[in-house]
Amino acid sequence: MNLPFLPHDEAWVHVNGAILVFLTILLVSIIARRRISGKQNELLIPSKKLSLVGMVDILVDSLHSMVVGTLGHHGEKHFPFIASLFIFVLLSNLMGLLPLSESPSANLNTTLALGAAAFLYYNVQGILEHGPVGYAKHFLMGLGIMGVPIALFEILSHVLRPFTLGLRLMLNLKIDHLLAGSFGQLCQWVLPVPLLLFGVVVCTIQAFLFATLTSVYIQMATEHEEHGEQH
Repeated sequence: MNLPFLPHDEAWVHVNGAILVFLTILLVSIIARRRISGKQNELLIPSKKLSLVGMVDILVDSLHSMVVGTLGHHGEKHFPFIASLFIFVLLSNLMGLLPLSESPSANLNTTLALGAAAFLYYNVQGILEHGPVGYAKHFLMGLGIMGVPIALFEILSHVLRPFTLGLRLMLNLKIDHLLAGSFGQLCQWVLPVPLLLFGVVVCTIQAFLFATLTSVYIQMATEHEEHGEQH
């Protein structure tokens, strides 16, 4: 899908897709806010009928449980950021299932940007929790000067995390859409719906995996303060 105000060459396909995802999130957020305004008490009780609102509620509740389960009571603080990443990644993944469209998250530029966002966020949170000096000592693993070699490996590991996050997401989506497309062409009159449902499941799992890894990185960056509170 190409937007009229951006170049239509291949290098801009993922940019067009990412902007479409952002506009979709913005539009749905405005509509949802208007629909639920003043009806919060009614929506607290889940509907017995299967509906889009019910499915979204289950999805968000599962994500919230994962974040709080990983980060404890600090999960409420970080949930908006992780949920934002999750929604963007999920919609980007699902876009690849639409005809004549390509998933933005199947492009390394997009996934590296997402990985960089997660990287910056958890490091900033680590500094805010421990202070600059305390966060630097965090890499020494409590070993003092003897922990310098370990700190060097830790720093290298942290530097590589945006690339591993982005590369993992991009490769998984590329392989998924490639397989779905190949099987779709071979079995388009036999298995189109099961293949589409399988693609939706895979896209959702990949978004959850990205959110889970981000939660784990935040937990690792802020865990020292949590230990202090427990004592």
